[in-house]
Amino acid sequence: MFLLSFRRFIAPTVIKFFYYLGLLVTVLGGLGTIVYGLTEISELGFPQAMTYVVGALIGTPIIILLMRFSTEMWLVLFEMNDRLGQIRDK
Repeated sequence: MFLLSFRRFIAPTVIKFFYYLGLLVTVLGGLGTIVYGLTEISELGFPQAMTYVVGALIGTPIIILLMRFSTEMWLVLFEMNDRLGQIRDK
């Protein structure tokens, strides 16, 4: 009956799931970019390979931070909705 009743939103759970999925994909993508840069040094040349490595080392934490910020904003919106419902029911 959980899916048929609207007493509680499932969206916060779904949002958290997608955050963790995005976190996993971002970390794996960052690690993959680092490995690619290090294994292709002879093909790409040292400066371009290090650009991949440094870009991944800087970009991955920034993307994770932005994803976390976005996720928290969505969760705050749902929390505000719950609180407004509690105020209305008083």
